[in-house]
Amino acid sequence: MLTLFAAVAVGYMLGAIPSAEWAARLKGRRIFEIGSGNMGAMNTARNLGFALGVAVLVADVAKGAAATAAALAMASVTGLAPEGRLAVALAAGIAAVVGHAWSVVVGWRGGKGLATILGVSLPLYPLGGLAGLGLLVALVLLTRRAHLAAVLTLLAYPWLTALVALRTGEPIETAFALFTGTLPLVVVSLLKHRPQRAPAAG
Repeated sequence: MLTLFAAVAVGYMLGAIPSAEWAARLKGRRIFEIGSGNMGAMNTARNLGFALGVAVLVADVAKGAAATAAALAMASVTGLAPEGRLAVALAAGIAAVVGHAWSVVVGWRGGKGLATILGVSLPLYPLGGLAGLGLLVALVLLTRRAHLAAVLTLLAYPWLTALVALRTGEPIETAFALFTGTLPLVVVSLLKHRPQRAPAAG
């Protein structure tokens, strides 16, 4: 239980690192006051430059990956069984996405979490995460509507990760754990994809 609490705490604090806000401050701006007001890589790239946008994207992916990798390491040290390690790592990943979405560092505001969700997948179920990324890119190209593509990808994500796990030979118990473990990620991101009030001018 202590391992789980520690993993969740570490995951949240990593996720709460406000990459886009810090990038905006390098330009003397506030990320919540420009463009869409979203604390994410796309808003950064559109309004502060492509290079900063890429840096934020990498940082946001890294937050999720670091959270689950750290949780796996902690669970391994304490001798948890593989299913226990997966559960602890998924809990840390969920905490990282919550931290990104509602960061204590910037007054409980944050971003939509797509990049951090991808990062969460990399140490745990990389093929499932990359499949989700591929679906997102395909839907953006087909619909030309990034918001719609993101929502559709999120709705498919738990099913996709479970299916990829089964197709790559994982037992059904692992596929079910991934399905249930990714559902909270989807819920958090969908909540952040709701229409927001326009950011204040200035």
